[in-house]
Amino acid sequence: MLSILLSARANRSNTELQACLQSEIGQRQVEATKSARLEEVISRYRDPLLGSAFELQSRIYNIVRGGFAGYLHSVDSAEHSYAVNSTLFVIAQYMAWAEALRRGVQFLDLGDVERNRELVNRLEAIRSAFSTDTRFTGSFRIFRVEQRAIGEIMLDESGMARQSSEILWQCIGYAAFCSKLDRDQSFASWFARLDRDVRALAKDRGSDFTRLSGLQNSLMDLIDFLDDPPVRFPISLRKRIMQVSGG
Repeated sequence: MLSILLSARANRSNTELQACLQSEIGQRQVEATKSARLEEVISRYRDPLLGSAFELQSRIYNIVRGGFAGYLHSVDSAEHSYAVNSTLFVIAQYMAWAEALRRGVQFLDLGDVERNRELVNRLEAIRSAFSTDTRFTGSFRIFRVEQRAIGEIMLDESGMARQSSEILWQCIGYAAFCSKLDRDQSFASWFARLDRDVRALAKDRGSDFTRLSGLQNSLMDLIDFLDDPPVRFPISLRKRIMQVSGG
């Protein structure tokens, strides 16, 4: 009788153990599937988002540490217009690809995927650097909803392709952007405050660059995440603005 009881208990323990193992295996498979779906979306937008982040941080670096202000002081109207419009463009281009990525992952259940949390944190740091009025003050502030709106109007549906039944968005190019600024008042209105802020850099040599400095560092954090190991942009090109005082 005792042997029967011990055998039954052992069988029950084995059954419970097998159930736990199956549950753990199932959970791991779910997590692996979620991670794979995230990587699929990231891989689709990695290069354009990475490129746009790098172009934006490079422009900021040249504004704060380089000689870009010289173009804003230029008496050559074409050179001056390029300095303003290209700065607006690199900001808008980044926001377009950030919005495209957001659309790509918005319906995926990725809350428990560690890599997704890391990506969200780095994108959020950039959004916060643009929008905050506590950590940074002054020019180049863009509210969160406005950041999304700028991203939306920069995305071109006419050139979209389909891959895995999902839309692959395209960002309008620089020529189309400049044309819209000149001819489309509704489009241009989204950049009116930024346009003013860029032009003001030529007038105020004591500009407060704390927001731009924080933004450049947050962009570099995103670049480090997307390009790890550093293949597309080597370490030698990843210069950070470490300390900039306003006023």
